[in-house]
Amino acid sequence: MKGLNVVTVTLCALLLAACASKEPSLDTSLYDGKPIDTLSSEEPPKTEKEAIMRGDTALSSGNVDLALYEYIRSLSFENGQFRDRSLYNIGRIHQSRNNLTLADKAYLLALEENPNNVEVLEQLGSIHSKNGDIEQGKSYFLRAINADQIRFGNSDTLVGKDLLTSKEVALLKSDSRSPEFAYMGLGVIADLEKDHNLAQAFYKQALSIDSSSSKTLTNVGYSFYMSGDYRKAQRFTLEALEKDPTNDKALNNLALIYLAKGEIPRAINVFSRHMDKPEALNNVGYFLILQGKPEQAVPYLQQAIDSKSTYYKVANENLERALALVREGEMNKE
Repeated sequence: MKGLNVVTVTLCALLLAACASKEPSLDTSLYDGKPIDTLSSEEPPKTEKEAIMRGDTALSSGNVDLALYEYIRSLSFENGQFRDRSLYNIGRIHQSRNNLTLADKAYLLALEENPNNVEVLEQLGSIHSKNGDIEQGKSYFLRAINADQIRFGNSDTLVGKDLLTSKEVALLKSDSRSPEFAYMGLGVIADLEKDHNLAQAFYKQALSIDSSSSKTLTNVGYSFYMSGDYRKAQRFTLEALEKDPTNDKALNNLALIYLAKGEIPRAINVFSRHMDKPEALNNVGYFLILQGKPEQAVPYLQQAIDSKSTYYKVANENLERALALVREGEMNKE
């Protein structure tokens, strides 16, 4: 069996070498898919543009491995004019497959070709932010916006700035081609850093690029919720749900807003739109505990347990926590 594996690996290597021999400058280090020799029987592309067009056609038809291969082929042409675009496409394919190592590699190579590729900078910001490297993510998002400002002829650089004010953000220029997700990402980071005014300035720019974005509207609503402006929080969250009624995050946020306003029945109704009644009751109890209202949480947790008593462990745990907090509060009053 071991010998068979060696033969198989050797044959695969020979097949790759044979394919590569047709295109001696082809670098397959960015390829990660089914065997290349199974992808296409066509003659190799004659120009960079032809390879990119083949990649676009394959991608639109759902043949992702072939698209990846064609974009890699486009990189083999000397003095290519669209290398950063091809590397961006390669990165997006790997990112969609959650192969972040190859995605990151492709994006960094794209920046070597064009340091001001807004889309590449935006995706790098997203990758690093989601991986918990907030500072690096923020840096890439700022570079994306800075590159966009260069497009508008704005000479004031954002790169290297530690702080931006909400007034400075409001003065930035944007249009439909501007990096919406970079603005939104910086808004989320500002909210995490509890600078809600700055966050809302970034979100406003994102909405100027796409006013119908349910995701941005949801984030704006949550930002106002965290800053205690429940009226605006409710308005933006309801607008997000108008755009996308199935937005679970917006539904959860709307329920939290109703709880903060003391409108518990409405919160239960909202939770019940995308979960069963016992889970909705448990959620109400849990968030009331977080809001420092354990005595109000108790009856809802008891209802959750009564509805699902045989196996609803989490509600029992939350009820024990709520009762302990109530007892602690009573003791402190003595």
